[in-house]
Amino acid sequence: MKATILLLLVIAGCFGIAHLMVHDSGYVLIAYGRFSQESTLWLFLLEVMLVITGYYVLKLGGGLLGGKISLAYPLTQKSKRRRAQRQSAKGLIQFANGHWQTAQKLLSRAAEFGQAPLLNYLAAARAAHENGDYEACSDYLRKADASSPGADIAIGITQAELLLARGRLEQALATLKRLRKRFPKHSYVNKLLKRVYLRLHDWQALSKLLPTLRKLNVVSSDELDSLNQQVYTALFEQAYQQGKCHTDRADRIRPAEVIWHNLNKSQKKEDCLFYGFVHCMRRLGAEKEAETIMRRHLSDLYSERIIRLYGQIQGEDSGRQLLSAEKLLDERPSDAELLLALGRLCIRKQLWGKAREYFETSLMLRKQADTYNELGQLLAHIGEHKKSTEFFRQGLSMTVADQC
Repeated sequence: MKATILLLLVIAGCFGIAHLMVHDSGYVLIAYGRFSQESTLWLFLLEVMLVITGYYVLKLGGGLLGGKISLAYPLTQKSKRRRAQRQSAKGLIQFANGHWQTAQKLLSRAAEFGQAPLLNYLAAARAAHENGDYEACSDYLRKADASSPGADIAIGITQAELLLARGRLEQALATLKRLRKRFPKHSYVNKLLKRVYLRLHDWQALSKLLPTLRKLNVVSSDELDSLNQQVYTALFEQAYQQGKCHTDRADRIRPAEVIWHNLNKSQKKEDCLFYGFVHCMRRLGAEKEAETIMRRHLSDLYSERIIRLYGQIQGEDSGRQLLSAEKLLDERPSDAELLLALGRLCIRKQLWGKAREYFETSLMLRKQADTYNELGQLLAHIGEHKKSTEFFRQGLSMTVADQC
């Protein structure tokens, strides 16, 4: 009964509306600025009804599809944050996939309304950098700084890394120096600083950084040893290049001596540093000074390359130099390199028989081209040319084999 009455009322209403539409269509004008829209009242109402109906149909469809369709614009702060979270997640995925431009847009939008603007701006800066948009990269870093006061270390590291990647070494260095002044024990800042100094070939600055790298365990022990050798090899080469231009002896050796005197006691006991110094002194013509230093440290800083150099260097007193080297025989009677050095020192004193004995014993322990050549020269000097030729031949054969 109620359904019948309701149906009759609906039909009557429809007839009534139809009657009104026939007799009076009405008039609606919507104006805003230069924009205006005119229509009949009934057409306007129909449009409104269609919009409302479409809204609820789409909303219902979105619910059935798990919420993938939504017409709700994020007007509230909560909805804005949710949208920003989705943009941030999508942006990071795009970044990981190497879609820099898309990642840049999503991450920058997320940063404007998100709960983690610092992270999003920094990620956007990296995306802009990869995309070659360096102006936008700098802008995102500035926004990151403005959005998160106190995040200097994170922003500075990101800036330094990006400058380093672009080859802007001086700017990267300035940024890292500023950071290190505020955070002197920050491991990664010091590691980046090491990388910049290496690319700039600033060996002097790098030598001052080495103790910090060692103390903070920034790099492995093997890498540190290799870096240490690389740095001081370069420094002593620079000292040689600077010194060789001077005619005055004191001026010539001063750069090398400055490096040596600036080393601490522990560093002066390192083989590579000690060898680098005395070898540089020899190249600069300061053999007497080099021999004096080597003689003092032969026993505690002994190595094959150091004793080899000691046998080649010309000291002030060749007799004392020979005696100093012979004292090592008690501890190293079967050291082929020591015996080669002793043979050379004996030749300097014109002790031909003793030199021959040292060379022959050295060859019994280890076959070396240098020893063959030294013995060949000695035998040629004393008139044993046939044997001398044989030793020269064997020395040359070893040299050619080493080069192949």
